[in-house]
Amino acid sequence: MDNAAEAANERILDTLGMARRAGKLAVGQDKVLASLRRREPLLAVVTNDCSGSVLRSLNAGAARGEVRILVLKNVDRTVLGKRLGVGSAQVAALPCGGGFAEKVLSLYYGSDADEQNQSV
Repeated sequence: MDNAAEAANERILDTLGMARRAGKLAVGQDKVLASLRRREPLLAVVTNDCSGSVLRSLNAGAARGEVRILVLKNVDRTVLGKRLGVGSAQVAALPCGGGFAEKVLSLYYGSDADEQNQSV
């Protein structure tokens, strides 16, 4: 992975940490899948070693248009868990449409809206 992608992953993990402190982040498969069962629209961030069963559940939600899935390359469940203050976590999710979700999407796809707005 190149330096730009690594930097983006770091900023995504920082944003997820802020969202957790703000009480906006569901961490772990139980909490995320419970939100999915309630049909809450989610932005799910998964690790590169996420289990097949969790991915199948998330993909079913994605097929219904209820969840958007982002896979963080070179981030495993230990790294994600450590950054979020838990032992390990293979998935974390934000409510769609919120500021944190928009920030994570902009970082993931490489167009940081904050930086663009500052240059105007």
